[in-house]
Amino acid sequence: MNFASYHPALNLLFFVAVIAFTACWTHPGLVAVSFLCALAYSARLRGLRAVAFGCALVAAALAFAALFAMNVHFGVTDLARTPIGNSITIESLTCGVLVGFKVAAILVWLSCVMCVFTADKVVFLLGSVFPKAAMMLAVALRAVPVVGDRARKIAVAQSGIGRGPGQGSILRRTANALRRASILVSWSIERFVGMSDSMRSRGAALRGRTAYSLYRFDNRDRALAVILVALITVCAASTALGQTQMLFSPVIVVPKASSAGVAVFAAFLALCLLPLALQVAGEAFYVRKVGAVPTRENQSSLEREIQEKGRTA
Repeated sequence: MNFASYHPALNLLFFVAVIAFTACWTHPGLVAVSFLCALAYSARLRGLRAVAFGCALVAAALAFAALFAMNVHFGVTDLARTPIGNSITIESLTCGVLVGFKVAAILVWLSCVMCVFTADKVVFLLGSVFPKAAMMLAVALRAVPVVGDRARKIAVAQSGIGRGPGQGSILRRTANALRRASILVSWSIERFVGMSDSMRSRGAALRGRTAYSLYRFDNRDRALAVILVALITVCAASTALGQTQMLFSPVIVVPKASSAGVAVFAAFLALCLLPLALQVAGEAFYVRKVGAVPTRENQSSLEREIQEKGRTA
């Protein structure tokens, strides 16, 4: 029921829209909305780690704003002077704060992307356009943990005969490391050759071959798609009307208040709060369904059950 359980194309549409709007707009109010909503959603997904990450980004944004104001000089409202006599203006300081928090908001949204997008979603989206590339990506994603596990097993086995990491002199350690790398490369080549033969026998290279996926665009996804498209359209229209930009040189010029300005604030706030609202609603549904507080581990099974029932109905 949460935002991550919806169709991957809708997840991609949302994140592309909010990141693009945050990167293009220069209105401090809209950038603040983006940063605060992203931080709230990230905190809901990742807990205290997201809060610590957000605090570090705030400190970095303020430090960048100070450096920006001291090194980039424009504007007419003097605030202070540097030790070498350069003026620090309110316009340059405000612009530095805006740029710093804009980058911070994008980084927080990207941290949410890493939580929402799993490997199967990436393979599904890529496979819809480039099936062969998706197959290679799936093989690569699977190979990384397998090769790492094999490397640890080789190190343990070689340690039993005195050729493990940290055993012997420096020259002997170097020779042992090369030997372990040779074993790992030989095993990897053999594994990939066997995998290639197996995929060829299953018709991986045949034209028109499709991949199995649980993702289906059902009525629940259609409703969310209508909401997303409506909110994005309002934001894009307000951008075309110039309600999302603010000038910093030579003086700060804020767009005049209008119905389009109020509409873009309301639409962008609703757009940014949408995944958080769906996350809270999904957790409340899980509590009513199971009678326990959801975690990342025990909620995944219920999400798969909902997807199985909803998408095959």
